[in-house]
Amino acid sequence: MARTSVMLFNNRARLEEDLERIRKANLPLEKRLEEEQKEEAEKKAIKKSLASEEGKLTIKDIFAMTIAILSLILPYAAIIILAMGVVALFLMRGAIF
Repeated sequence: MARTSVMLFNNRARLEEDLERIRKANLPLEKRLEEEQKEEAEKKAIKKSLASEEGKLTIKDIFAMTIAILSLILPYAAIIILAMGVVALFLMRGAIF
């Protein structure tokens, strides 16, 4: 029983999808058609917005993303390199003296 409950919680997105499908299947035909038309309109709007110029990447966007990634990684890389330098200094100091 415990395994079944774990499986249900791990697949929450799938469960939500299945419930939505069941809800749509139980709708009257008129409402089902209305919802399908609404979904088609939403899909067309999304495709239209993706096809527009606003959705395209420019060199400025790529540059901004690169700076954002570096701002996340650079402090950790600097700390690691500093720690390696300190360890190397102590090892060299011990070998010299």
